[in-house]
Amino acid sequence: MALSMDEQRMLAEIERRLAAEDPGLATRLSSFRRPGPTAGLRTPRGRLVMLACMIALIAIVSAVVYLLVPFRPHNLKAPGHTPQGSQVSISNAPNAGVGSTAG
Repeated sequence: MALSMDEQRMLAEIERRLAAEDPGLATRLSSFRRPGPTAGLRTPRGRLVMLACMIALIAIVSAVVYLLVPFRPHNLKAPGHTPQGSQVSISNAPNAGVGSTAG
């Protein structure tokens, strides 16, 4: 809602009086008008630049992961899986099941 000319004039007069009476408070209050460092990200151009940076970051991370896949170790042991040829059966009785007859 826009202010009328009289209201704008009265507001400007109040601001001038405040600045004359308490310059420190006037300085602190005027700092609210200044855009901060994140104000650039609120513009369409800032959002576009941020989007491009995010896409580039995702592409770089994906490329690094893709390039490092051939270097991962291939002899990882899965739980409950033993490599071929390394199964050893251990029995308590010597020569159990070899040459014995039931009976």
